[in-house]
Amino acid sequence: MKSSRRFLIPVLFFVLGCVACRRAPRPPLPWERTDLWQTRPVVEMMQGTNKWARPGVQKISFLGAAEVRDMRLVPAAQLAAFPRRTAGQIRALEQMAGSRLKWRLRIGPEAYFSFIPLGFVAPCSCSYRVGVRDAGVIKELYRVDAAPVGTFAPARVDVDLTEYTGREVDLLIQLEAPAAALVHPPGQPYPTALWGSPALYQRGAVKAAAKPGAATAATAATSKRPNVLLLGIDTLRADHLGPWGRTPSLSPAIDHLAAQSDVWLDAFTVFNATNPSFASMMTGLYAKNHGVYDLKTPLPQSHTTLAELFQGAGYETLAIISAAHLRDHSSGLGQGFQDVTGATEHFAGELPVDMTIDWLQARDGRRPFFAWVHLFDPHTPHTPPQPYAQGMRPAGFTGLAPVRTWMPFRPAGPRAFDEPVLGGNRDLYDGEVAYVDQQVGRLLGFLESRGMLDNTLIILVGDHGESLGEHGIRYRHVGLHDTTTHVPLMIRWPGGEREGRRIRGLVQTIDLFPTVLKAAGIKPPPSDATDLRELTAEGRNGRRAVFAEHAGRLGAMVRTPEYKYILSQGNTQFFPDGPSLFDLKADPGEVSNLAGRGLPVEAQLADLLRQFLADKRKAPAAPASEQTDEEKARLKALGYIQ
Repeated sequence: MKSSRRFLIPVLFFVLGCVACRRAPRPPLPWERTDLWQTRPVVEMMQGTNKWARPGVQKISFLGAAEVRDMRLVPAAQLAAFPRRTAGQIRALEQMAGSRLKWRLRIGPEAYFSFIPLGFVAPCSCSYRVGVRDAGVIKELYRVDAAPVGTFAPARVDVDLTEYTGREVDLLIQLEAPAAALVHPPGQPYPTALWGSPALYQRGAVKAAAKPGAATAATAATSKRPNVLLLGIDTLRADHLGPWGRTPSLSPAIDHLAAQSDVWLDAFTVFNATNPSFASMMTGLYAKNHGVYDLKTPLPQSHTTLAELFQGAGYETLAIISAAHLRDHSSGLGQGFQDVTGATEHFAGELPVDMTIDWLQARDGRRPFFAWVHLFDPHTPHTPPQPYAQGMRPAGFTGLAPVRTWMPFRPAGPRAFDEPVLGGNRDLYDGEVAYVDQQVGRLLGFLESRGMLDNTLIILVGDHGESLGEHGIRYRHVGLHDTTTHVPLMIRWPGGEREGRRIRGLVQTIDLFPTVLKAAGIKPPPSDATDLRELTAEGRNGRRAVFAEHAGRLGAMVRTPEYKYILSQGNTQFFPDGPSLFDLKADPGEVSNLAGRGLPVEAQLADLLRQFLADKRKAPAAPASEQTDEEKARLKALGYIQ
C-alpha cells in the first residue's frame, strides 16, 4: 500500500502540473502594422484605356474637409482675409470608380483591415467594397456607399480577417459604380473616392536583428540607457483628463498610462504658446533665457537641446511635428534630430502615431532612441471624426485592437461651431481630446505588445492649455490663467506593470529637462530647471512658486499654491494693462481681481516677478525668420495673429 502511494503521488503532481501548464495563458504576440498606403497594390480592374491613368493615387488628405467652416457664418467683412481652415492631415488612397486593387498578404492572428471611408470631392455614385480572394473564391466582407467629404470624417471601419489566419490571401478593395456613372465627359474630373489610413493590423513575431549580434528593437535599451518617448500634446488642459478629475473621463488610454506613472498634479507650463513652450522643454530654460517669444523666431543654434544631448550619447533621434509653425524653419527645434517629419498644415493624431509605429518597426534596435511625437488635435479647428464628434469614446483602453464598445461622455448628438472663424466648440474640443487619447492608446498598445515598456521611459505633457469660454475668451490660449497654464505632466518609468503615484507640489514643464537626462545617465548642463524627483521627494513640496511668460512679451505671471499675480502689458484686445491678483483658494476660477486693495501679498508677488524677469542668463539674441504670406495666413487661421 505504501509503495503504491509513493508511486501515485508523483503521478498526481505530474498530472496537476500538466493541467497548470495547459491553463497558463501565453503572452499575446506583438502587433504588426502594414501601411497599405505605402505598399504598392496590383491593379486588377480599371476603367478606360489611358495608359497614364492611375487607379490608385497616394495623397496627403484630410480627416474631414479641406475647409471646415460654414463660410456663411463668417462675417462678410472678414471673408477675404481668412484662409481655409482644414481638418487634420492623414494619408489617403484616392481610387478611381470602377477599379479594383489587390494586395497579396499572409494573415496572422487577430488580423483586421482598417480604413476610413472619407468619401468623394467630385460627385461619385459609388460604393466602397472590401473582399478577400481565398483559393480563387472571392468573399465580400464589407460594403458602404460613399458620401461627400464632410466637416467631420466618418468612423473608422475595422474589417475582421481572423477567419483567414495562417493563410495567404488577396485583399481586394473596389470602388464600385454603375455604368452610367463611369461615363467621363471631357473636362470633368473622373469620379474618385478616398480611403483614409488604409492598413493591415495583425499579431506576429518580432523580426530578428539584421546583423549577427545586434539587439532587437525591444532589447537595445538598458536600465541605464532607456529609450525615451516624449509625447507632447498641443492645447491640452489638465482638467480635461481623468487623473485631474474629468468625469466622465475622456481619456481611458491616458488614464491607463497614468495608472502606471508618476503624475504631477500641479504642473504648469512656462509659456502660453507652442514654439516657446517646447523650446523651454527642450532646453530647460525660461523664454527670458532662450529668447523665443513667438511662432517665427527659431531657437538659436547656440543652445543645447535634449535631442543634441541624446544624440551625443549614442541615441537614435526622431521628431514628428504635427503643426507647420513648429517645424524646424520656424522653431529651430530640429537640431539634434536625425529624422524630422513636419506637417504642411497640421496632422491628425493618427498620422504621427502611424509614422512612429512604422519607424519603431523598421529599427534594427542596436541603439536606444529618443523620440519626440507632437500631437496637435485639441487645437482649433475642432474636427474630431465620428463617433467622437457625436460625444462617444472607447469604453476602455484597447491598444491596437479594434474598438468594439463605445460609451458617451456627454449627451449624444452633433455639434456646430459656435466660433465659426476659428472652428471652435467646447463639446468638440472634448471630442478632440477623446480622439487624441485613442491615438496615444494605439501607440501604447504597440509598445506593450513588443515588451518595450520594460526599457522605455514615457513622458506625456501638454505645451499649454486653452480658454473654452472662461474669462470671456473662446478657443484661444491668450492670458496666463490656469486654463492656459495648468497642463498634464506624467512619466512612466521603465519596467513592468507598476502602481502610479499622484504627486502634489508646484512643478514646471522645464523640469523635464534634467529629469529625463539623469534617468538616461546623461549629465544635464546648467539650466533653469530642477529634477522632478528632487523637487517632490519625500519631505519636499515642489517649487515655492512657478512662473510663465506671455507670447509677444505681453505679460508674465507668478503663482504660489495660494495666490496668482499676473502683469499684463499691451494685450488690451483681451485684458486691460496692469496687475491682477487672485486668491486661488477662495477663487479657483480666477474671477475676482484683488489687485489694488493693498494686500501685502500683492507687493510680495510683484517684487518676486520683477526679480524673476530681471535675473537673466547671458544668451545670444534669437533672430526672427521672415514669414511668407502663406505662413502668416495659416497663423491667422489658427487664431495666433489678428
